[in-house]
Amino acid sequence: MIVEFDGFAFHRAAVTFRRDRTKRNRWIAAGYTTLNYTWSDVTGSPERVAGQVRAALVAEQVAR
Repeated sequence: MIVEFDGFAFHRAAVTFRRDRTKRNRWIAAGYTTLNYTWSDVTGSPERVAGQVRAALVAEQVAR
């Protein structure tokens, strides 16, 4: 599982936006579950983010 925290500052340029999409697609194609969150997600709803990460971890364990 990969959990990534994205910020607007890193995605202002088209090249960085495209690079992140390419990277994420490689991870998915390799079989990784990927979750992406923003600063607002983490600071505004940390319980929700943690719950989603826990749920994804459980789902991965069940799938194995």
